[in-house]
Amino acid sequence: MSLLFNPRIWLAIIVAMALAASHWKVYKVGQNEKQAEWNAEKLATAQQTLRLIENRDRTTMALQDGADTLRRNKNAEIKRLDADLAVALAGVSDRPDRPGGANLPTDTSAGPNPGCTGAQLYRRDAGFLIREADRAQRTLADLAQCQALYDQARAALNK
Repeated sequence: MSLLFNPRIWLAIIVAMALAASHWKVYKVGQNEKQAEWNAEKLATAQQTLRLIENRDRTTMALQDGADTLRRNKNAEIKRLDADLAVALAGVSDRPDRPGGANLPTDTSAGPNPGCTGAQLYRRDAGFLIREADRAQRTLADLAQCQALYDQARAALNK
């Protein structure tokens, strides 16, 4: 009997081809399922990223609105300080100037109570102290704005 006409060989070939085809089919089905899982995972990741970006944008807008409000409040405080400074400086404009070298008193002893009150300061000295107090108030306004901005940012990050 010839090898080509042997039914066992043909049966073995058919079984081998059937097994190869079934394995190939299973491989393709598994590949498609895995690809579908990866696509679903990519979609879920993209949706989560979009939600995070939207949340970030909302938080950024809220922080910017808060910063704008704080800046407006500080600018209003600075305008008030400017007006107060002008009034205070006008209030000391009628004070006498500090005496020069030739006008210094001869008695320079401190006496029992050296110094003076704010009402007794010369114009230049009072103006200096008024401006220094104004500078300190502006620094406090800047500090308050900075601390408020920091607190807002910390609260936004801790949500």
